[in-house]
Amino acid sequence: MTEKDILDLVKEAMMFAAPELATANPTLDSKLSELGVSSITSLEIIGFLEDKLGIRFPDDELVEISTVRDLEKLIRRHLTATAAE
Repeated sequence: MTEKDILDLVKEAMMFAAPELATANPTLDSKLSELGVSSITSLEIIGFLEDKLGIRFPDDELVEISTVRDLEKLIRRHLTATAAE
């Protein structure tokens, strides 16, 4: 998965979790809070990504997420781990 693929997936998750974020134009370095993503919306985004990708993210890793790049790294780490199994 390329960075663009992951960014597009995150945008899709944001629109699913909070349609009012449809106008947000995140980059990998965007802070979720600056995009208007609340803590509840973050959980909905994570749930969407888990369902879409068929993976589960450990709770202790989720507390470290503050930027879109953090999400990208989390997704890559778990996709790589899943592929290795």
